[in-house]
Amino acid sequence: MRSRRKQKSTFAKALFTVVWLILGVGMLLIVFRLVLKSGFTPPLASYVVQSGSMEPSIMTGDIILIRPESQYEENDVVTFRDQKKRVVTHRISEIQKQGDKTLFLTKGDANRSVDIEFVPLENVVGKVQFVVPKLGFLVSFAKSTLGIILLVVVPATIVISDELNGLRSSLSKKRL
Repeated sequence: MRSRRKQKSTFAKALFTVVWLILGVGMLLIVFRLVLKSGFTPPLASYVVQSGSMEPSIMTGDIILIRPESQYEENDVVTFRDQKKRVVTHRISEIQKQGDKTLFLTKGDANRSVDIEFVPLENVVGKVQFVVPKLGFLVSFAKSTLGIILLVVVPATIVISDELNGLRSSLSKKRL
């Protein structure tokens, strides 16, 4: 009987540790995101890469951090909004000047040909500064319904249940 309680206690402690670890990592990610948005560091925007057009340099599921620049050069990897307002990250393959307008011809590293449309400078969101491999999968999962349930609801339920059991145990000891 006693060893069974010890097993339950050890399992509960391990589960509690895992839950707090998950919550801690989640909080760190939230703080990281808020610090980036606060302007504390140079203005960076983050995006989760959704397609393989830039593989192998940027993989699906990576997070990219971008920053607006005053000018861009050939071979820079930039994030821009296309004519359909989709966010795209491709490499600049050519720069053209038309009067006072600057236009970029872009191409995904994994694509065989350049993109069909030119990208005006004003549509460029910024240049890729840093790539965080595969973390985007966790971020996307955390935003899903299942992710919210597993990363927020379940741990919160376990913590609340543990606290209620502790209160119940302490109340029953006081009655005795």
